[in-house]
Amino acid sequence: YDLTIRNRGTTNHPEVAGILHYIGGIYHKRADYDEAMACYQESIRIYHATLGPGNPTVAGTLVMVGSIHYKRRHLDSAMMFYREALRLNRDAYGMHHPDVAPILKSIGTILTKKGEYEEAYDIFRDVLSIKCTVHGTDHPEVASAYKSLGNVHYKLGDLADAERQYRHALSIYRKCKGEEHPDTVAAKTTIEHLRYWMRERDHRRQMEQRQSRSSSRNNQLGASSAMANDMDDERSC
Repeated sequence: YDLTIRNRGTTNHPEVAGILHYIGGIYHKRADYDEAMACYQESIRIYHATLGPGNPTVAGTLVMVGSIHYKRRHLDSAMMFYREALRLNRDAYGMHHPDVAPILKSIGTILTKKGEYEEAYDIFRDVLSIKCTVHGTDHPEVASAYKSLGNVHYKLGDLADAERQYRHALSIYRKCKGEEHPDTVAAKTTIEHLRYWMRERDHRRQMEQRQSRSSSRNNQLGASSAMANDMDDERSC
């Protein structure tokens, strides 16, 4: 950092911003978020001053600031930085670019945490489309996108659709990573849990239907008995 400043003769240079970004990354990995944030913010300031606010080079640093806010559970602040990074990358590279998909996934994750499932689902569908375009249909990144969709279905209570998405992911993991890989095993375990929950749900529904029919029959019998008693009373009169 000091050598770059001496060589460039100024702190306002994109190379200095890049070094600050990487220093911030070290603090970030150590969970020293205050120091990391200070480095990232100075890096952003330098990028804006030297390259202009619309340059996509700053997008990676914006994502890291968003990540710190996310870890601190400041979801709205995280969303603001992710959306700005998305705008820069999308404007510079187009929608179907490898740098766009991870930011979209982060946005979808925040939306899911906030309970905004339908918007999250649309975002994750875009992620799936981008990853299929970039990597092809049989790639672990595509499997990850299917799992994100499955998670939204699960949150919405659509267990059958959640299982379908996870089966897509499982098929890809089996092809790419083999049967014993942790990702494959985790996908299989999730599918087993989903199927168990679906069986339990169906069983509860059947029990509720039986109870409802039984209650209805008892009410009918009660009504018939009351009517018979009334008729007996009338005869006795």
